[in-house]
Amino acid sequence: MKYLERPIPLNSGVAVIVDAPNKLKNIILARFLARGFAVKAINASDFYSINDVFDIRDFKKVSYIGQNENFLSLEKAYNNLFKMHFYNYEVNKAEVLAEMRNRWNVQYLILLDVKSFGGGWGRAIDLRTNDIVWIENSGVSLTADTEKLIDRFIDSMTGKR
Repeated sequence: MKYLERPIPLNSGVAVIVDAPNKLKNIILARFLARGFAVKAINASDFYSINDVFDIRDFKKVSYIGQNENFLSLEKAYNNLFKMHFYNYEVNKAEVLAEMRNRWNVQYLILLDVKSFGGGWGRAIDLRTNDIVWIENSGVSLTADTEKLIDRFIDSMTGKR
């Protein structure tokens, strides 16, 4: 499956966020650099800190006497974390994307999930408009080469395939 709204020009400022082991991340980033993209050094962890995800103050409001109440404190903690993310998700997402565009001059956010055995998927978001401009799924092959897979994704998103 493939969708391409418009090709991503070479030399574009891109942030590549990859769900893969570190060795594969280096291979992937090197392929984007070798193909002419201005890859920005951004990790997903750059956009939040542990304080954004886990606020210990939420847990100070809850206490229990015996083991029967452990479940109630766990439920309270879960509800606090869920509400924090649910109500702030869209605002946080917009702020993160704007920060990428304005602070690091990233034109396209490229999200990849690449497995060490070959399969994967990718998406590209134009940060000027927040439109998805490229989507592709790759079938899983035990003999697939990660560099070839990334080259295929780059050819696809730049309109060469």
